[in-house]
Amino acid sequence: LRATRGRRAARRSAMAPCGETLGWFSPRKKPSGLTIVAGKEDGKFALFSPTRRWSTPTLDDGAPVTSASQSEEPEVEADPFHLYNPGCNDLDAIEYADSLEKGLSREIVTEFTLPMESTSKLRRHTVLKSDDGLEYRLLSDQYAFLLYARVCVEARRVDIFGYDPKDDVSGRPFDPSRPAFTLSYNASRTDWRLTKERCEHCGLSPKHLSCRCSGKQQVAYVRHSTKKLGEAVSNIMEVNIPGFMDDGSPVVWCPRRGAPDLAGSDGGGHEVKKLVTKLPEWNEEVQCLVLEFAGRTVTKSPQNFQLARSDDLSEVVCQHGKIGPNTYSLDFKRPLSVIQAFGMALSTTFLA
Repeated sequence: LRATRGRRAARRSAMAPCGETLGWFSPRKKPSGLTIVAGKEDGKFALFSPTRRWSTPTLDDGAPVTSASQSEEPEVEADPFHLYNPGCNDLDAIEYADSLEKGLSREIVTEFTLPMESTSKLRRHTVLKSDDGLEYRLLSDQYAFLLYARVCVEARRVDIFGYDPKDDVSGRPFDPSRPAFTLSYNASRTDWRLTKERCEHCGLSPKHLSCRCSGKQQVAYVRHSTKKLGEAVSNIMEVNIPGFMDDGSPVVWCPRRGAPDLAGSDGGGHEVKKLVTKLPEWNEEVQCLVLEFAGRTVTKSPQNFQLARSDDLSEVVCQHGKIGPNTYSLDFKRPLSVIQAFGMALSTTFLA
């Protein structure tokens, strides 16, 4: 049965038995469109592209899916889009729709990648750390949940989610196999790279046409080092983040658009902004390095830091300080976004 633009053909397609191929959904004569297959019991539909080769699909009872034009159809396999396998990361728009029905859809995280509004004040946030130091939660100034992070030591990465697993005991909509962002680091834990799992430029393109196989969309790059100041050693952080276009919109650092690795960018171009650590000063009275945190009362910690633009060290754009046993303050402003500031705070996890 070949779908056409006529109402009669549409009615015939709608009356097709559940579990059978409804036909090629294409106005062309050549079967170059999509095949619509209806589920046996749940009434769901899946689209199969004739440009990909799969084995014959089967229903829940093992019976093969029949077709009136089997000779023209490509071979397809059962569940080629992994609609019932949420652990698979090779997703497309069809899986998004199916996951939406299940409550497992990916959250929209664009708001976390946008720079903060222009203001002279730092936006106050709070970071809560678990007792084992492997889980972190970012809260707003009103203590509303924003992001959840989980450290995977063996994989040398930190997975960041827009859902909190504590909010749903059934595990939904939280899915540990689908982070929104990933913060990876090297063996020495000095180089950290923050990437967005779904690129804003090519996230909905086929896998071979997206940047998922070539580094993904980079959001920030952080490098840690140390420097001796007086009688103590201070931790140094250097950060490269995408800058802004001429119209003020943030640059989407996508390899498919020719963007180089942020680690190799020197910050001299208009598309890259470089942040550096504001160094503390040695205080003879207390015999330690001292750094003034505006509006915060912090305790001594190697994870405390302040960042400023490389071209203007007098203006702090981000500060992170310990204010409790497992509580940290995280205050920042433009040009940083929420996920960039949170990623910088997470990069200090192993500092001692």
